Amino acid sequence: MRIELKTQDNSRLSWHRLSAGWWAGKVYRHGKWLSHQEVDGLLQNAVSVADVKRLLSEWNGHFALLWSKEDLHLAATDIGRSIPIFWKVADGLVTIGDQPDSSGQVSWWQQNKALEQAEFIPGHATLWQGWQQLQAGELLEVKNGLCYIHNYFPHRRPKGSSAPAAEIKSRFNSLLEDVFDRFVQFADGRPIVLPLSGGYDSRIIAAALHRNGYPNLKAFTYGQTGSIEAKIGEEVASKLGIDWQFVPYDSTVLSSFGQDDWKQYATYAAKGCALPQEQDYFALQQLSKNEWLEAGSIISPGYCGDFQAGSYLPGPQLPWPPNRKKRLKEQLLNRFLRQPNDLLRQAWQPQLPKEEIQDEHQYVSELEHWVLREYVSKYIVNGVRAYEWFNCSWYLPLWDREFITFWQTVPNDYRKNMQLYREVLAEYWFEPYNIQFAEDNLPPSSSFSPGTWLPPSWKNRLKSYLPSKQTTNINGLQQLIPLIQEQLSWPNTDLSKSVNEMIGHWYHDFINK
Repeated sequence: MRIELKTQDNSRLSWHRLSAGWWAGKVYRHGKWLSHQEVDGLLQNAVSVADVKRLLSEWNGHFALLWSKEDLHLAATDIGRSIPIFWKVADGLVTIGDQPDSSGQVSWWQQNKALEQAEFIPGHATLWQGWQQLQAGELLEVKNGLCYIHNYFPHRRPKGSSAPAAEIKSRFNSLLEDVFDRFVQFADGRPIVLPLSGGYDSRIIAAALHRNGYPNLKAFTYGQTGSIEAKIGEEVASKLGIDWQFVPYDSTVLSSFGQDDWKQYATYAAKGCALPQEQDYFALQQLSKNEWLEAGSIISPGYCGDFQAGSYLPGPQLPWPPNRKKRLKEQLLNRFLRQPNDLLRQAWQPQLPKEEIQDEHQYVSELEHWVLREYVSKYIVNGVRAYEWFNCSWYLPLWDREFITFWQTVPNDYRKNMQLYREVLAEYWFEPYNIQFAEDNLPPSSSFSPGTWLPPSWKNRLKSYLPSKQTTNINGLQQLIPLIQEQLSWPNTDLSKSVNEMIGHWYHDFINK
């Protein structure tokens, strides 16, 4: 069995040649950021997959690895899949790289236009026949002509700590200081640009960098003029003394959808396994045109502190179906498939949780493990492709490994309504800089919603009896819906469709041309 390692020849994501492979990204280990030469030295001493797993357990940061030396052939992506890796086995050759070959046959998922119904392809499949993708925290081993997948970092949650809340809050505050010290060390004075919304995650990054006295800091907000996002973004930037820009998402800005640059970006970002993220694209395009966004800047979005803090905890729900595993499968299908047909539901079944679920804690653990490895890593985290497209690098401080492992030990009682997260941020980080707002004191809704437990078939049937409603979006991206439908030559405009569903229609049509 022959092994071929391939990386794209482009300037947007820097791959470094190792003695026996390729490396992208940056790793923090034993108190310092390693050069790729230091990473190479560590790998040269590894003689088994177990040795590599031990290294991966020590590495913090964002990276991808391709390695082939003697009898050790492997690839790995970090715990957030921030740099995707793909492989294919055909005709005695295993090809491993950062981009699937789109010139071959399309898979079942493309034939059935799966991305019209979900933002990502579940499991290891892609839209291209034979090509598979690594998931978050996975290691691919090729041995004796066979491929083995090792999940070296599961996103499940063991039973939480029994420590009192005050002690956990103190530990979290200290952890945040360490997380941002690492970020400042990584940035090393280079320009940092923050996508600044009205939420907690981007605000904690802004407050922490301000506290560290970081000298080269900018922020931008996009969306609808006069929105709460714009209001809070401007106020935070003003109080922290950050150079801030607002990009209004109006018909003029959004009209670049479907043009040549968008098409090239979509190919680069989607890679046949998820929708291209449109959220930041239009703002970055405008900020690049007016030269406010400097090439080489580090863009740091707030992915995904709120998720770790408990935003995805299921609210009150009826125990339907009474079997927890079945209930979880229905919840995932209901949340991530829009209007699935029977074929698509059947195709998703093998990718859903398989273990029997003993209690509600395990239910939450399996739910969040699945969502993080599927939706969050493949679609949300993959949004960093937009930063690469506009010749910037990126850093995800709230995907710091110690941040993730800390929240895996926090009891769910402290994560309800993100209570512990909100209290620590308010007391130690927001109130000292007067960036705590009245909206922060309103906990997320925990009211019962039938949509959290109704089987998809029932939910869709109920929708059919109700009048359709126009889709709205906090950033005004619903303006893309009629634009995309016009580009696809739809005979009638349907404003009840979601933005992502329409991007799915566009993307599948684009691939087929």
